[in-house]
Amino acid sequence: MDASKRLVNLFLAASTLMAWVLFTKLYGTLFTTFGVRDARLLGPQFTTSTLLAAATAVVLLFWILRHPRHRPWLQEAGDELVKVTWPTWEETRDQTKVTVVVTLVIAIILWLFDQVFGNLTGWILGA
Repeated sequence: MDASKRLVNLFLAASTLMAWVLFTKLYGTLFTTFGVRDARLLGPQFTTSTLLAAATAVVLLFWILRHPRHRPWLQEAGDELVKVTWPTWEETRDQTKVTVVVTLVIAIILWLFDQVFGNLTGWILGA
């Protein structure tokens, strides 16, 4: 299996899991709203709504895989992802440090402006 297919399959697996969680919440809410008993199948966390949500997510996955319009788009997306130059771990770590430092500096600057203009406004209004 080439790298583009692996990336597409990884995306589809993650999307199916997210859809399962979303559908579980949706079906649980619908069961509660309409007063349908949500029977426990394998303990308190795996109920009828959870099973129905898993089935819906898997059916959605297979529909996307079999749909003739989506299959080429997924393959093209995978081909483009393979062309991406991914950063090394060191580059990622260094850029994260820069982002955190810049965010902190900007937060401090904004806090200073807030203090100065808050005090100036209070002084002008005679508080």
